[in-house]
Amino acid sequence: MDGDGRPELNAWRERIERTLDKQRARARDKRYARGYRTARENVNDLVDEGSFQEYGQLAVAAQRSRRDYEDLQTSTAADGIITGTCTINADRVGAGQGRAAIIVNDYSVLAGTQGFFHHKKLDRICELAQELSLPLVMYTEGGGGRPGDTDVTTQIAGLNIKSFSTWAALSGVVPRIAVNNGYCFAGNAALFGCADFTIATRHSWIGMAGPAMIEGGGLGKFEPTEIGPITVQEKNGVVDIVAEDEAHATALARMYEQGKASEAASFLEIDAVIDPADTRTVILRALAAAIADGF
Repeated sequence: MDGDGRPELNAWRERIERTLDKQRARARDKRYARGYRTARENVNDLVDEGSFQEYGQLAVAAQRSRRDYEDLQTSTAADGIITGTCTINADRVGAGQGRAAIIVNDYSVLAGTQGFFHHKKLDRICELAQELSLPLVMYTEGGGGRPGDTDVTTQIAGLNIKSFSTWAALSGVVPRIAVNNGYCFAGNAALFGCADFTIATRHSWIGMAGPAMIEGGGLGKFEPTEIGPITVQEKNGVVDIVAEDEAHATALARMYEQGKASEAASFLEIDAVIDPADTRTVILRALAAAIADGF
């Protein structure tokens, strides 16, 4: 390959490799042990092959003042959030209609918590989605705010963080699809709940506070699996569709992004998923009739 002898190019390639699953085998194996996929495996399954343009791949956690930078490159790869633009279903809808933006929180990096550069990346892709009118898919697994970014020496109670307003600003502008598997607490849960369409696997726990925050508020000790289990969140309407696993959830996200509501309804067998006595059935049928031909 041209340029193989250039040390700076080889250094760049090695740096990129440190963000990938092959170089993060320990983190990958932990995911596999739980029966989950890696964040990058979800990206690869969601987007059309060769279409993903990543933003901020070389970011690391803002912890250089207390941790080795080389270690941060792998242990906090991309600062725990993969963002970029892509196409989804371009073979069916065309490259123009298939353009989209994605956000995939990486739980293998500091439990998917939201750090300084993490927020910057999230804000940038939301702003880009608004500017270019791109549908946005977000995988929300994570534990909320991160307290350990010691490189940030000036704190103003988080009032400088725009992520929640940039996400909210997309309401009515572009479709926002949230997908969750695993623990989704605090800020991650806020983003999930504010999406236009929510998909969660049967291995999801979604709550506006995690165990540490609940205990810190004097409300007792709880295991993460006691907080917002899917059996609760499905019944109360927080989750629109329950998927079997990440592969199923990703397939649903691709289908929804394509906008084929009638196909989705048939695939999901809505009558079997939702209690006929539930008024949401009426709402979903009215919505499907409004946007799908021949429903």
